[in-house]
Amino acid sequence: EEDEDEDPHVPDAAERAMLREEFTSRMYQRFLDGEDGDFDYSQVDENPDLDNLDIVSRDAEERYFDEEEPSDAPQLE
Repeated sequence: EEDEDEDPHVPDAAERAMLREEFTSRMYQRFLDGEDGDFDYSQVDENPDLDNLDIVSRDAEERYFDEEEPSDAPQLE
């Protein structure tokens, strides 16, 4: 049995900072995993204005080279 008169644990500043970081990290990952029920992910997923153009460009370039038929390089003399 626990003593009801005993004071609850009060974290110090370092422990609070660590707990805040852990909470933030978990909530951030939960959002990225699509588990936030209060957020309409379709507004982001289907909006091309929010796409990272560097990634879109790189993906298009990779598709182009993936579709290219391999050939032997010319021999240099």
